[in-house]
Amino acid sequence: MIPRTKAFSRYIGTWFDTTDSADMYIEACERAPKRLAEDADGSFHAIRDEFAAHIRDSSNPPLRGSTQWVTDEWYRSIWYDVFGPEAPPGDPYPVPAEDWGSTRVTTYMIYAVNDEEEAMSDGAPEWLAARGLVAEDVYDAISSATLRRPEPDGYAGHLRRLTEAGLREER
Repeated sequence: MIPRTKAFSRYIGTWFDTTDSADMYIEACERAPKRLAEDADGSFHAIRDEFAAHIRDSSNPPLRGSTQWVTDEWYRSIWYDVFGPEAPPGDPYPVPAEDWGSTRVTTYMIYAVNDEEEAMSDGAPEWLAARGLVAEDVYDAISSATLRRPEPDGYAGHLRRLTEAGLREER
């Protein structure tokens, strides 16, 4: 099992709480490519690798009142927003690439993308281009898209196997 590191917990807790404002979330998503490129000490790559491991192993427990599937799907959306369109390495339930921005939206899409360029985040055009998306299509999809998929058949067995393999805690 991969425990949550302090760096990972701090990153999640600081940048991805949109309770009061989505500004920090948007900033984190838009700064990520530069942070990866300039990551001389490897600390941001380590956060990215930990993100991928938590998605792969369902090893980060859900919040009280939530489910592991909802947590994993939330992490997949953050991964897409921050690290781009390639699914995390080893993700057993990757979101189909064509779903992003059409039937599946993310927090970044909701808060930073608009059908009018002057209403978008300054970094949204570059973010969209890096993912092969068009602002109008994403904006149109927001009203009918989903933030997560339904839990797939066999997911409980998948979690049991991960727990038996020591990759996640018994819950």
